[in-house]
Amino acid sequence: MPLKALARCLAVKSRDTRDRSIEVIKRYLGTDHVFFLSSGRAALWLYLKTVSSMKPARKEVIVPAYTCPSVVSAVLKAGLTPVLCDNNVDDFGFLCEELEEKLNKKTLAVIVVHLYGMPVRLDKIQALCRGNDTWLVEDAAQSFGGSFPGNPDVKLGLAADAGFFSFGRGKPISILHGGLLTVKSRDIHGEALNLYGRVNGFSSSQSVNYCLSLGLYSLFSNPRLYWFPQLIPALNLGGTVFEPEFEITSGNSLAMSLACEMIDSIEVEKRVREDNSRWYFDNLEEFQWAGIRPAPVYPYLRYPLLFTDGGVRNRILESLVSAGTGATGSYPTPLNILPGLKEVLADEREYKNAKQISASIVTLPVHSGVTEKDRENIKRIIAQASHAN
Repeated sequence: MPLKALARCLAVKSRDTRDRSIEVIKRYLGTDHVFFLSSGRAALWLYLKTVSSMKPARKEVIVPAYTCPSVVSAVLKAGLTPVLCDNNVDDFGFLCEELEEKLNKKTLAVIVVHLYGMPVRLDKIQALCRGNDTWLVEDAAQSFGGSFPGNPDVKLGLAADAGFFSFGRGKPISILHGGLLTVKSRDIHGEALNLYGRVNGFSSSQSVNYCLSLGLYSLFSNPRLYWFPQLIPALNLGGTVFEPEFEITSGNSLAMSLACEMIDSIEVEKRVREDNSRWYFDNLEEFQWAGIRPAPVYPYLRYPLLFTDGGVRNRILESLVSAGTGATGSYPTPLNILPGLKEVLADEREYKNAKQISASIVTLPVHSGVTEKDRENIKRIIAQASHAN
């Protein structure tokens, strides 16, 4: 995040800054029904809490077996029951035949996740949800600004009944705070607005702490210094932790202003991410597991590479991490065996695709700090580790 953007937002003291900022976001997304909250999971909580009051007999929410545990945190905080469904290995969406089996009269909502900014095909999922009178929610936390291939006018997060975004660390707009909820229904928007009005605001002490954290984070926003924040335990960069309790506020106005400041730059960043993703597609195809088929030209948040052999994958990941390439192994396990969440879900089923994805995936950086030399180094490390005895 550029320090100049932070300085401009700190200099603005106008009382109507928040209103102007939300209008900018509405115009960019092309929707009128938008809420700004403290995080993406807070945004999901607001939606689930709202619709559960409209259908109180429905208590179940279906989520992918392989995804960020924050999704389950929001479901539980809304007083609902998470039900896992296996992923497919094409776009990390649902295994639709299993989703069809799990939908029932207790299902309130289904949450589909655009992991790493990869668009999930929604047609069949949406049809199944409509047939069961169930709301479909898009988790676009990692996909702000992305669109559906072949339909650039429809942004991810805006095709279903609701969608939510995150501005936390590692997201397309990374400002350590903030999330958005978008809803299609005017009636649901009205109900959510009533609940939103009862949500606490951001306190003065929270604002001071946020400014200090953001200032430090901004100093090291240069991609060449990404290694330094990883040494700060409070940031928990790269960690996958189930946190059942989290803050829910109406969000910090500074964060909202920053998000607006960075909307223009996200289009430039998307072109860079698209170029880097294209390079990986063209140069690493021989290593890609046959199951997944990333689009050759798309601005992923991180480029997903899956390896058939788990042992080879582990060797490659270790080498990439040791070399400081920015590669990660993403989420380590399916949700039902993740420490801390395993006991909560009490689900002993084996989700084969989710297990396969967690054991085989490596995600590669595509941000503007990735150079041609970096890409060649990543390719060299993968090739060497793949052929090591």
